[in-house]
Amino acid sequence: MQIFFACLAGKAIFRRRARANRRGILCGMNREHGYTLMETLVTLTLMMILSVGGLYGWQRWQQQQRLWQTAVQVRDFLVFLRDDANAYNRDRVLRVGQDEEGWCLSAQGEAPACASASTLTLRPRWPGISLAGVTPGLGFYGLRSTAWAGNLRLQSEAGSWSIVISHWGRIRLCRSDSAGGCQ
Repeated sequence: MQIFFACLAGKAIFRRRARANRRGILCGMNREHGYTLMETLVTLTLMMILSVGGLYGWQRWQQQQRLWQTAVQVRDFLVFLRDDANAYNRDRVLRVGQDEEGWCLSAQGEAPACASASTLTLRPRWPGISLAGVTPGLGFYGLRSTAWAGNLRLQSEAGSWSIVISHWGRIRLCRSDSAGGCQ
């Protein structure tokens, strides 16, 4: 009995839809509509404006991330040098080298060899980052785990970061162009 009433209800619904379709209420697919030239041009213009704004914002964000990654890379290198100097009672004095590919930091000997693939030489991952300033004689000394206090400043179009070293060897990252604290 239920099947019979369900079948009747289904036919009634189908009949209502068929009548509505004949009147053109439900079936908008049978009539073809398009966009006018003006609507298409306005849509394309808005898409271009939003795309250019998004591209600029993305490039700026990418520059900030590259600067931060390089600052973290330098900080980690300095932590490695500090730990190496403390563990083996060695002096690790930081030297800055320059070649055709850019700058490098080294703790090997008097003349930094940027071409060497040593663990005591650091090359930045990203080429757009410059080393704006280094305290002369910056280094870590194994005797009593001390360091020559100073800082390194990394700079790019996105801003600048400072890596600050205290005389006890504490290494911190500080955003140079804001009033924020250090990490």
